[in-house]
Amino acid sequence: MKSATVDIKSFKFKPVVVAVKNGGSIRWTNSDGTAHTATADDRSFDSQTIDQGKSKSITFSKAGSFAYHCDFHPFMKAMVVVK
Repeated sequence: MKSATVDIKSFKFKPVVVAVKNGGSIRWTNSDGTAHTATADDRSFDSQTIDQGKSKSITFSKAGSFAYHCDFHPFMKAMVVVK
């Protein structure tokens, strides 16, 4: 998949595992009532703050599996897979 979307709702990333091809992008949309981030555990990517009702996209140029979380709510965890 060249591009994918993740919805942030009820303090969860949906889907929890999202996959794109190398060079593809993922768009996170915040459908929650508070700000969130999509931040790699190893800091290889960071959406910065995604305010309520807003979206941010990141393009991935390195294959691998990348665990990520929300900096504001560390219990929110998910995974990006780049093939």
